[in-house]
Amino acid sequence: MEEEQELIMNVGEKEEEEEEGGQPRPSSWRKNCDQTEGPKPEPEIEEHRIDVIVEISDKVKNWIGSVGNAKERTPSQNPWPSIPKVPDQIQRGTTPSDFKKFYEPRVISFGPYHHGKPHLHSGENIKPLCAKEFLAASHQSIEDVYKKIKSNIKAARKCYDRRPTNKYDDETLAWMMLMDGCFILQFICRGNIEVLRGHQLYFVQEDMFLLENQLPFGVLKLIFGGASLSTIDKIKQCFTANIARLARVSTVSEMQLEKPAHLLDLLRSALLGSGRGGDKKMISKQQQPEQDSAQEQEEKQKADEQQKEQKAANNNNNTHDCWRMMKEFLSFQCLFQMIRRRLGRSKETTSSSSQDDNNKWQTFRNIRELKAAGIHFQPSGTSFLTDISFESHFFYGYLKLPFLLIDDSTKPMFLNLVAYEMCPDAPEDYEVTSFLCFLDSLIDHPDDVKELRSKKILYNSLGSDEEVARIFNEITDGLVYLDDFEDVKDDIQKHYDKRVNTWIAQALHDHFSSPWTIMAFIAAVFIIFLTGVQTYFAIPGN
Repeated sequence: MEEEQELIMNVGEKEEEEEEGGQPRPSSWRKNCDQTEGPKPEPEIEEHRIDVIVEISDKVKNWIGSVGNAKERTPSQNPWPSIPKVPDQIQRGTTPSDFKKFYEPRVISFGPYHHGKPHLHSGENIKPLCAKEFLAASHQSIEDVYKKIKSNIKAARKCYDRRPTNKYDDETLAWMMLMDGCFILQFICRGNIEVLRGHQLYFVQEDMFLLENQLPFGVLKLIFGGASLSTIDKIKQCFTANIARLARVSTVSEMQLEKPAHLLDLLRSALLGSGRGGDKKMISKQQQPEQDSAQEQEEKQKADEQQKEQKAANNNNNTHDCWRMMKEFLSFQCLFQMIRRRLGRSKETTSSSSQDDNNKWQTFRNIRELKAAGIHFQPSGTSFLTDISFESHFFYGYLKLPFLLIDDSTKPMFLNLVAYEMCPDAPEDYEVTSFLCFLDSLIDHPDDVKELRSKKILYNSLGSDEEVARIFNEITDGLVYLDDFEDVKDDIQKHYDKRVNTWIAQALHDHFSSPWTIMAFIAAVFIIFLTGVQTYFAIPGN
């Protein structure tokens, strides 16, 4: 063994001594190298990485394909606006009995959503008679009107969800549109159907303004569009008069009849009127002209394709900017500042800015508290829901509200309007929802309703102020409070925060709210005056 080790050492020394040309190196050189180089580094160990192969299943490939084919949500290219169903969040928060009571028709159905239900068969039997009377009065043949509807049935079908309409072919759906449209026009023009009794007429009016019981307004235009000009003008006058009566407003302009989505949208426009939201376009963004020529449609398709190509190029060019913005948003400092703003604990906030933020908080709760602060209520003079204003004087304030009739149809009407504003294709101003939330912030007790009744702002036909307060609380239950009337709330809050106004208003309310208190105050001042005079003359020398 010792001989083998010596042999191995000798072989190693020889290999080290040999270099260029195979010349051996002297032993002194090897010793010098050992002294200068020091310890030799350990040889590096190569790391071997094992790649794990993950197979993608067909299901995951479908998911990846759905992401690749995802598109931004764009307004529908259908010439007529969509008629959606009640949003799922409302259906989940409503009991089946209440949903049937407030969102489903009771006497007659319009459109495919509730067509054919057993309790609505009696209403279906009335439609042919109404169609016959209306077409005869407008001097139109049923064949011509049916052909016009049939030629536009694809546009009408796209207005509804697919599932309810898939069970009807084009002919059946066109005939349904014809019968329903003729009944609506006959009911609006006549205002009365002889075969219907009084309570049925009342329920028909409610059924006409349910979200899931609507016809595209374009179908109604196709039906009365073939009549004479005098007949069309008469129909428009009937529309404006009867919609104004059903909406309990003074007038409805003919401009609001141009492009409404359906009758519920027309009712909403009539309720909002020309007040705060009058300059806004109370129609959905997706509404377009009813009938476009084939050439115009081709031009629109070409323009859409060019926009898509341009958008794809812009997306590729702006990728770097998007990543940069995302990094800034996700930075620790940005998130920390966001959390501090949400918690309201930023140390950098000055006292003046914090005071401005506190003024935005609403500290008044109901009408009674506002009345105690010297704020009085007056009717605004119209029935438009947007006609709300506030005027602040020295120690008095006047809040003007629109007139509102409360009856059995109020709750289903407002519930369906709120449901319509929650739909994706509805107008984005949320005017009706904002009004209801604002009114609910004022009404918290039956005494609040009593105060509005005494000022002729609310007319209660239900007979109970508790019922009215409960209705508004139930309508706004679960709604997100919107700040469409934020400027009015800010003005009220500024007046409410002035304690001097509250003290003066409280003193006036306690001592001058009735003739008896005024007389008592005058008598007290007179007695104090006489006492002062008597004391003056009682002093010696006077």
